[in-house]
Amino acid sequence: MVVDAPPDDVETRLDRPPLDPVALERKGPHFFFKKIRSWHWRRAQGKVLGYPEEFKPRPLGTSVHAMGRTMAANGAEARLALHHYDFVPGSAELNERGRDQLQKLSAQLAASPYPLIVERTPNDPELAGERRRAVLDLLAAASFPIAEDRVLVGQPLPFGMSGVNSQVISANILNRTQQYGPPIPINANGVNSPSGVTNQMIGAVPGQ
Repeated sequence: MVVDAPPDDVETRLDRPPLDPVALERKGPHFFFKKIRSWHWRRAQGKVLGYPEEFKPRPLGTSVHAMGRTMAANGAEARLALHHYDFVPGSAELNERGRDQLQKLSAQLAASPYPLIVERTPNDPELAGERRRAVLDLLAAASFPIAEDRVLVGQPLPFGMSGVNSQVISANILNRTQQYGPPIPINANGVNSPSGVTNQMIGAVPGQ
């Protein structure tokens, strides 16, 4: 990426006097002009501190909201993918799951600028190209037109889980479910038992 440098006659931040009306009112003009002549202060203000007249307060929660929008956008981009199991094996035709998936992804394509990734087939590159053309034909019949350069062949952003890891994780989830969640230490009085039943509840008569 090439970045054009500004011309020489452009006024930089370090050349501007650091206006600070609060300091001028509290400490007088002597302190104000002393800071103007301080090269270290001007550099710190231009690099880190900033200028009071350029400060624009942001509403509460703006940074958190921006972070959440970025995470949601990354997730939306990662979901725009058609994998091997969305097609009939060895064919460019979408199976039932692939057609349902494409119907959901077409709405996301209409609302975002992200491309749709058709998973590549290293053993048969021509098959991936045929699948891409088949997807383009289906999208052309949709109500929202999709440009051809938005359907690409490549590796989807999210990577799947291996069969060994998925088997171990699934077994752990089933075991935790059968055992009422993770182990919880039981106190002497029976409180915090995994089943939620305490010693005081055992043998108690309802209504007493």
